Amino acid sequence: MHELPIRSNSRAIIVDYDAATTDLIAELLMSVGFMPLCRSAWPISVACIEQAQAQLLVLDLGLGCPNPVLALLGELRRNATTRALPVIVNSTDDRLLARIGQALRDLSCVALAKPFELDDFFLSVRLCLDLVATCNDASIG
Repeated sequence: MHELPIRSNSRAIIVDYDAATTDLIAELLMSVGFMPLCRSAWPISVACIEQAQAQLLVLDLGLGCPNPVLALLGELRRNATTRALPVIVNSTDDRLLARIGQALRDLSCVALAKPFELDDFFLSVRLCLDLVATCNDASIG
């Protein structure tokens, strides 16, 4: 059993092109207490994420150009309401994840290659939650 520092009924938005992956991620998140809200694909806006009052975003990078995802992540970080939202960016394209890895880290996001092992998924969720908690603690002190 994986225990994570979340409140009961915390919302997680899952944006993924693959229905099977979306279902798997939703099941995994439900197993640790998240209430998943699933979207099949782009576009998703900061307003939509803000309205959902999510405590986690799991976002598929897709194939090709990462610019829309990076732009969305930049908007999230500039928005006072979503600035501290934990984000996992996943992709089947390992090279693309590696190429934008530093940009994702700069945006306080965790990258996860697909397919992933279950333990790697839960570790990514924990890292993501811990990263945001650390950033919040640093901004307070």
